[in-house]
Amino acid sequence: MKEVRGETFTGKATVETDDTRFVDCRFESAVLRYAGGEHPAFENCGIGEVGWYFADAALRTVQLLQQIRNTPGDTGSAFIDDLFRPGNYIGE
Repeated sequence: MKEVRGETFTGKATVETDDTRFVDCRFESAVLRYAGGEHPAFENCGIGEVGWYFADAALRTVQLLQQIRNTPGDTGSAFIDDLFRPGNYIGE
C-alpha cells in the first residue's frame, strides 16, 4: 500500500485513494476518487469540504446500491438501512 504523509490537497485537486494510506494529511476542496481497489486509510487527517468520485468497480457497486434502494416498496430501503447501520461492517 502506498503511503502519503503530511500533504495538503486543495483547489479541487483530484486525489486517487485506491491502495493508499494517508497520514497527517489535509483535504480541503478536493475530490477523492475511489475505483474499487484496496480501501484507502486515513490516519490523523483533516477532511473538510470534499467530494467523492467513484469509478470502475466502485461506481458499479454504488449504482447497484442505488437501484436496490430505489425499488418499489420498503424491501430495498430496509436492506440499505440495515447495510449501513452504525457498527455493521461486512467483510469476507
